[in-house]
Amino acid sequence: MTTAESELQAPSQWSDLNILPNELRLNPTLTCGQAFRWKVTGTNEWTCALWGQAVDLKQTPTTVLFRTLGTLPNANADVEGMLHDYFQLHVKFDSLCTKWSQVDSDFIKLQKSHQGVRTLRQPVVETLFTFIASSNNNIKRITMLVDKLCEHYGVAIDTIKGRFFTFPTIKQIATDPQIELTLKQLGFGYRAKYYANSIKILCQEHIDPEAFLLKLRTESLDSARNELLRLSGVGPKVADCVCLMALDKYDAVPIDTHIWQVAQRRYVNPLARKLQTSKTPTTKTYEAAQQLFIHLFSPYAGWAQGLLFSGDLNRSDKPNTSKNVKAPLKRKATVDPSPAPDIPSTTALLQTNTNNQQMRLRSSARKK
Repeated sequence: MTTAESELQAPSQWSDLNILPNELRLNPTLTCGQAFRWKVTGTNEWTCALWGQAVDLKQTPTTVLFRTLGTLPNANADVEGMLHDYFQLHVKFDSLCTKWSQVDSDFIKLQKSHQGVRTLRQPVVETLFTFIASSNNNIKRITMLVDKLCEHYGVAIDTIKGRFFTFPTIKQIATDPQIELTLKQLGFGYRAKYYANSIKILCQEHIDPEAFLLKLRTESLDSARNELLRLSGVGPKVADCVCLMALDKYDAVPIDTHIWQVAQRRYVNPLARKLQTSKTPTTKTYEAAQQLFIHLFSPYAGWAQGLLFSGDLNRSDKPNTSKNVKAPLKRKATVDPSPAPDIPSTTALLQTNTNNQQMRLRSSARKK
């Protein structure tokens, strides 16, 4: 562990992010399984060490306030700009929900009950190594493992609210000659080998492994995913989580058993019927499920999936297991009943969406 170089600092004054609660609510956004390092440090207050600073957030009835509690040398001074980027405030949540509700009416209810639940744009290294720990795991245990990783390899920042640790860089972890053994001692179990092997691959193949990972933001979804899949402990779901939550791939759709079941029981079209061939995702049907969400909700299919996951749908979508009460009939969302029966690849769907947008722009220009 590296300790903070600076002494205890006075917090900065609260500043306003100027964002309404219907666009950003901290509690559901920071606890829905995207980020695992934000700590509740007061009434409606959350704190995390990001960008070399201990960042403090506060939800009010009308907006979100922010301040810094401590700063490391050479930290990024533009905290407001970083938070706008982190929460992707340029994307209008309400507008997306309105658009999605034209395909699935349940988004009208989710827009109200889960307003302001945003998809984050997190640091790439943190997202990658957090989600390597997420396989066959739960939020509480993932949080515990990530905390131990940061406490052991990260940099400590002392504040009036306690000590917070930065997420370590790849090179900070790589200085440990026995990464696998260390992580096993910290409770990572079989995942320790994934971390050690991925760190080894990244450091051997790239002079600056973090710059390499960051550059994946400029690559296509398929290219970025394929690079991630080369790493140890990274399967399709983990790769898609990283693509969606760190690499600007808004149409990356992580498919787990829950979302798989959502797609099976809610949507009816040739794409959805492909999912009925198995009870759980296979390599082939995982791709089909992604194509379905892209077909319905592109260009922000990953955001739509995230809201469905966070909302857990309505209770009436789940069968009632009581012996005395009949289970409610499964409701199907209203979707386009006649897409092409031959399912194109994910890449082809994305390219089609891009071509359609270009055609609309050219048509609009001709009319002018």
